[in-house]
Amino acid sequence: MFQSSELSINICMNKIKTTCIHCNKEITSNNIERHQIKCILPKVASIPKFNPRNTGKKGRNQFSKAKDEGRPIPTFSQDTIAKILATKERNGTFGHTEESKRKLSASMKRAVENNPDAYTSANRGRTKQIIVDNIKFQGQWEVDFYLWATQAGLNPQRATKGFKYNWDGERTYFPDFYIESKDLYVEVKGYETDRDRAKWAQFTEKLCIIKEAEIKQIQAGCFVGL
Repeated sequence: MFQSSELSINICMNKIKTTCIHCNKEITSNNIERHQIKCILPKVASIPKFNPRNTGKKGRNQFSKAKDEGRPIPTFSQDTIAKILATKERNGTFGHTEESKRKLSASMKRAVENNPDAYTSANRGRTKQIIVDNIKFQGQWEVDFYLWATQAGLNPQRATKGFKYNWDGERTYFPDFYIESKDLYVEVKGYETDRDRAKWAQFTEKLCIIKEAEIKQIQAGCFVGL
């Protein structure tokens, strides 16, 4: 048992205080023994909170690592910028300033031009995506035309060349198919908009628009051909 100090006993607010013999602090008498035990224990340095950036493994990326090591911060690629801006736009956390809109538009255009497959698989409305012969199609109508054209020996290919047109600024248009033997582009279209009509009017190559009437003829086996 530790010895309580008899040097100083004070009465304060109806509580008896005693002076610790180790640190000379005034402690309430009912806490003195617990305090004196703690007071004579060796002082242990506090352990810093866990920071995953200090482990060298989890929680670090090329940007935080470069910052920690004093190296120049890497720059984002155009595709990464486009994805970040698109995510912010989708989540409603994107600042809709004229400058931010310009950056988003420019980044998305570059991403589309560099990867037209991303445009065809993700930006053509809400039709169901169907895969046939390892090719992605947007809806059954595209599949119907593709199968008909294949059986007709036309060897239809997904169009990968983009064509510029103006609609509230410069945009890029990718038709659905290209038939090399006829040097013909084909667009399979359901609901038609003013924007669709604008890009078709500005299209400088041979273009055939397949609509509902033609699809029904294909499905009935009476389509006369291109």
